[in-house]
Amino acid sequence: MIKKLYLKILPVLIGSFIFCQPSILAAASIDTGGSRVSAEKTELKADGIDNTLITVTVRDINTMAIPGKKVVLSSSRGNLDEIRVEKDVTDILGKAYFRIFSLKAGSPVFKAAVDDVELDKTVTLDFSGGLSIALNPGDLIKIPDDGNTDTLNDTAVYYYALNGKRFVFSNEKVYFSWYTNFSKVQIISIDQMSLIPIGGNVTYRPGSKMVKFQTDPKTYIVTKGGVLRWLKTESVAQGLFGSDWNQNVDDITEAFYVNYTFGQPVESSLDLALDVIRGTAPTIDADKGLTSLFP
Repeated sequence: MIKKLYLKILPVLIGSFIFCQPSILAAASIDTGGSRVSAEKTELKADGIDNTLITVTVRDINTMAIPGKKVVLSSSRGNLDEIRVEKDVTDILGKAYFRIFSLKAGSPVFKAAVDDVELDKTVTLDFSGGLSIALNPGDLIKIPDDGNTDTLNDTAVYYYALNGKRFVFSNEKVYFSWYTNFSKVQIISIDQMSLIPIGGNVTYRPGSKMVKFQTDPKTYIVTKGGVLRWLKTESVAQGLFGSDWNQNVDDITEAFYVNYTFGQPVESSLDLALDVIRGTAPTIDADKGLTSLFP
């Protein structure tokens, strides 16, 4: 009797399991309204040191945590705020973590996206202090002249970039490949300049010049991002810059070798067009590959 009863129940149990299995394996739907974006503190100093941890909690429509999801966090001010990823794939609790820093005063809004879907919740941080002057991406800045001809720090000119950093012109030749004069250079105090982190060196404007290193016989053309391409023959250089091509060659000291990388050699002047090269980087931000997430 017991055996017969067992045999009657078993198909029911197996059938029930088979019926339920697809719902167990089905992908969880993200609840954009029920998921959370929170910060351990929201008031910070804009000194590049003070920071907060933003936690993104991803849940499904049943309020259950969803692990293994890639989270992208962004600021309404784009690159002006530094977002350091601590864990951008949700853990078993459905949480991802990001550390936030800034040198810019203001109240940026941070939002998260999962699977290209934005969550409804956001968090606003309030940064105070930092730069007291208004600078815009593309501004040219330097510190005041100290009146001492033996010092050089006060001669350096910087480009203020989209990411809130300053890029230095290594010399006047590089500067004049981008600008015709110094009329737009702003003077700011040393204290304010010290709050702006250094991003690196400005390289020659693409297509503006050919360059060579003092101990290297090769002549290169500068392309976007400081990529140098060797012009293999004199006829290639002539085809690009004309018969007086050698008047468009600048020597670069080996000290700036690290600012450049090397691309494919140029076999023929037909392989390149100067207007196309120049058009790839109308600004230093574009040359550095910096873009604003929120134009």
